[in-house]
Amino acid sequence: MTDAFIEEARTVTVGEAADRLGVTGLKRIATGEEAGPCPVCGGTDRFAVNRLKNAWICRGAGEGRDGISLAAHLLGLDVKRREDFLAACAAALGRDVPGEAPESAEDRAARDARLAARKAEAAAASEASEREANAFREREIGKARGKWEHAVPIDPHPEPVEGRGSMARASAGGVSPVLRQAQDEGNPRSAVRAYLTGRLGGFALPVLPFARAIVDEAYWHGTDEGGRPVAIHSGQAMVLPFVDAGGAVVGCHLTWLDARGRKGRPDLVDPATGERLATKKMRGRKKGGLIPLIGFLEIEGKILPDPARTRFVCGEGIENVLAVAVAEGARGDTIYAAAGDLGNLAGRAEGRFPHPTLKNRGGKAPLRVAGPEPKAGEPADAAAQVPKHVSEVLLVADADSEIVATGAAMMRAEIRFGAEGRTVATAWPPRGRDFADLLAAREVAA
Repeated sequence: MTDAFIEEARTVTVGEAADRLGVTGLKRIATGEEAGPCPVCGGTDRFAVNRLKNAWICRGAGEGRDGISLAAHLLGLDVKRREDFLAACAAALGRDVPGEAPESAEDRAARDARLAARKAEAAAASEASEREANAFREREIGKARGKWEHAVPIDPHPEPVEGRGSMARASAGGVSPVLRQAQDEGNPRSAVRAYLTGRLGGFALPVLPFARAIVDEAYWHGTDEGGRPVAIHSGQAMVLPFVDAGGAVVGCHLTWLDARGRKGRPDLVDPATGERLATKKMRGRKKGGLIPLIGFLEIEGKILPDPARTRFVCGEGIENVLAVAVAEGARGDTIYAAAGDLGNLAGRAEGRFPHPTLKNRGGKAPLRVAGPEPKAGEPADAAAQVPKHVSEVLLVADADSEIVATGAAMMRAEIRFGAEGRTVATAWPPRGRDFADLLAAREVAA
């Protein structure tokens, strides 16, 4: 009878056990899973049930593919012990073990006490982890803010470079004379201005009150044999702040400069793999923040969008947005800002769709791409926010990224930024280019 009872319990699915044991508070997500706080460990989304795959997982405790293991997890039972294993089978089926004496009040009280202790330990560990994460986050924000605050303002004069367009072409081929001269003189203020002017094809650089320069910034990548961080490069860098909706500096964006490198940036490679490394990094917090370029005011230590400007131009990269500002004459009614990356511009997606041509790593199934609809229920500060007084938005796309994923992301951004009746449009450069490329090539950018 017991063997038959166990075999019957093995047929109970994860979904049936979850319903029978009263698991609640889970939300269906794009993968078809139901995710949320673990009934035992807590958290926010560490627990998930997948009814289609007949599986459950708790990132803090384990996983399983049947109703028995789920019952054992939820009730604090050790399936290596006969009594606990049978109790898990009974809970999964919703009835007592045949031929066995029902669980005594003392045994039930002991089991409840073990489960309560387990929950208390998990809650304490979760609180400690959250405190540590918050402390780390605040330290990183402080370091990022310090980098920007202790940097020097760039040369403010918005004069064009002699021989417009020549600097950009020289930079693409290797050496930018103006940037090289500034770096040779050890003048980071002029080096940053020369870099940006070169990226904008030699056109006059608008006044950028929040762009600053660092004399010597280390580029940390990897660790040595003792686990200590290693600096693989050090040199002049441009730094701009990330500001949240309240105007507080919560992060910074760094761009390393090198007149000998492509586009005026150093050629950095991973010493171990030879892989090319990004010449830009973000420190502190970027999520929900903006990089203020033009049309922001510093008021009592806060960097806030000018309330008199009702038009907003925003894109992923600093240079791409500045190129649009130059092309349209840095309009006096417009706030110009960068989001830092596509994820912060567009926000998370509600579901995924198969890419029309690209395959996954196995090469058999289509690569699944984040969809064009914003994720429901996301908080406002989960991605870059448009100033509330703005009525018109121009999003600046970057067409040198993969077009399908970028297109879906820009659609999400349009939906998010178009809330509250705003007019939203997206400007696309030609395939494989960005607007800074157009200026650098001395083409007409409209």
